[in-house]
Amino acid sequence: MADPYVVLGVARSATRNEIKSAYRRLARKYHPDVNRHPAAARKFALVNEAYHLLIDNERRRIYDRTGATTSTPPAQRRASAAEAAARRAYYQARADRVVNEWLQREREESRARGKAVYTTVTLFLSTFIVALMKPSFFESSTPVWRVALLIVFGVSVWHLVRSLREHFEHYTYRPERLSVTRPANVTKPFKRSIAWGFVLGGYLFSLTVGMLLSVLTDDLSKQLFGPTSSAESLLGVFFYPPIVVLIVDMIYRVNLHLDDL
Repeated sequence: MADPYVVLGVARSATRNEIKSAYRRLARKYHPDVNRHPAAARKFALVNEAYHLLIDNERRRIYDRTGATTSTPPAQRRASAAEAAARRAYYQARADRVVNEWLQREREESRARGKAVYTTVTLFLSTFIVALMKPSFFESSTPVWRVALLIVFGVSVWHLVRSLREHFEHYTYRPERLSVTRPANVTKPFKRSIAWGFVLGGYLFSLTVGMLLSVLTDDLSKQLFGPTSSAESLLGVFFYPPIVVLIVDMIYRVNLHLDDL
């Protein structure tokens, strides 16, 4: 067996946490579920074997003193080949389970992060475009289409509120009262008030910039959508962005579903 310290890329004085950290990093890189290269499986097996040798204090002590990878005498090692194979299979299965759990958590976190980004960016961008272009689809449509648009608008507002609530629950926290006896336990990255400030600030910024630029491009919006009143423009800013967010989120969900197939 190769030098386990070299395989994991750690010093001989490495702590257990450093060994675990090196193992996780290499497992993410060489695990067969992630890396399809033919040599990756062999490399992962070496990493797995080196990790289990060094994480066991007794085996590590013997290896550091003698260079032997096991404390079993040669005769007994030959007699226990089946037991060693079963132990390797057990460690391999356990390592596969741990790595698969890591990968699953990372996939879920990546999807949650992507959904949050799509929701906020789409809201800001659509608000900017609507404030800039001042479309009048609702005012120029038939009564039947107006009813349909109102239904879609109601569904999209419900979807937007639910999505924002999910993102806030996942990424934000409410600060607790300071306590001398109970330390603060913060596991989420953002304070709730800061997240609200970002969403409202981004929305108002997009709205303001779009309305300012619409003054400079008023002729273009009239050519595309016809003349619109200030009341119609203001209504459109609140009416269309939630619908766009709903459409983009549906496309994103379909794309995720296709990736899982």
